[in-house]
Amino acid sequence: MSTTNDEEIDWQVVKTLIFGEGIHETVFERWLQPFQFFKDEPTALIQESGGPCAVLAPIQAFIITKCLQDKIHNIKDLSKDTVKKLLHWALCEILSRCRNPDSVITLARISPEVVSVWQDSLQCNSSKRMRCEATVDVETLHTCLSLETFQTTTNLSKFLEDNEVFGTKYDIVCFLYSVILTKGATRVIDERQDMDESLIDPVHGHGSQSLINLLITGHATQNVFDGVRDLCGMDLTGIAQQNQVGFLSYLECLRYLEVGENLKSPKYPVWLLGSETHLTLLWSQDMRLVKPRSPRELAIMAFNQIDKDRSGFIPGTELKNLLDKLELFAEDEYVKIMMEKVDPDGLGIVLLPLFLEEFFQEIGETAPDTFTLCHYNGLRKSNSAGKYIKGNAILLEGVHGKADGNQMLQTLQTKWPSIAIDWDTPPSLN
Repeated sequence: MSTTNDEEIDWQVVKTLIFGEGIHETVFERWLQPFQFFKDEPTALIQESGGPCAVLAPIQAFIITKCLQDKIHNIKDLSKDTVKKLLHWALCEILSRCRNPDSVITLARISPEVVSVWQDSLQCNSSKRMRCEATVDVETLHTCLSLETFQTTTNLSKFLEDNEVFGTKYDIVCFLYSVILTKGATRVIDERQDMDESLIDPVHGHGSQSLINLLITGHATQNVFDGVRDLCGMDLTGIAQQNQVGFLSYLECLRYLEVGENLKSPKYPVWLLGSETHLTLLWSQDMRLVKPRSPRELAIMAFNQIDKDRSGFIPGTELKNLLDKLELFAEDEYVKIMMEKVDPDGLGIVLLPLFLEEFFQEIGETAPDTFTLCHYNGLRKSNSAGKYIKGNAILLEGVHGKADGNQMLQTLQTKWPSIAIDWDTPPSLN
């Protein structure tokens, strides 16, 4: 571990990247809060006001992921020391993902002098406290940071264990600065492919999709589809590979974006849920939900990529394309013979059941059709704040559920089209 020299850091670029130009004072203040947990849910991070969910929800996702990795089933009775270690692991995991091969991990923390002023302010009367806490604003924050660098995540973890790094209202913004300094502001700007957008909206205070993607994948792309897509000669970068934690979005229901399988089907059954303005968390302890897909399931996915309206059939002219997608033999004469089998009535269409019967009769082990999900909303003002709400889910065979007016169910149906779920208490995406 070493203390960094900030002479080479262009702090104006970093500040503008994070907060934009002319961020409202009230927006900056909403981002000032410590890492703290609800009393009744010791692993559940508290969000005091709107905005910081873009950082808190990804951290929460990795905390839950670590519990799944370590097979911690009863998370309600964990000690404060264990929860603190889970938090540190989550922060290290995010920073390690953002680290470039030729760089070090940078940890930004508020300087001891500022911590002292902040602690003293707690003893002040109300009017004096306002003056005390106004000593650090968005323009001067970087001058109050102490930076340490680490060659390995192990060294960072040891430092967090041995030092009281967090515990002030600057925790979230300090960690956000740590992410940007570890990744490099220029690399973040390049990956976003949009130099004008800040990571935090300076007017409304919500985090951008680029920020969310950076925290959960280590890459600041704006897009959530799989791979790279061409748009009028310009390559747009999405999610390159299956991610450790997932993401589902209500905005997909509104056709504002498309979430690819790399996020819909993560390595662990943990998903961020995006509404129009907020991020919450969904997860399950049922690891069968993320088992490798069978060839038949992959075939259905490939079929549905062509059959975007889920009509149950595709044009016969798409059969060769489908076979190519599935890396099956697709010579023209063979396709012509197969077309006669999957379209015996000569309608010029390929029905999904006939296609599966011909090419993928073996059903194999399938994902469970009943399972338990948990939802978490960290925003204090939410009706479900501080609670891990359980829901019993069932996948209805051959049915595409109706969910008009139910944002939660609509969002879940972007992953499980036939899902129905009975919650212990109605959860909220907002």
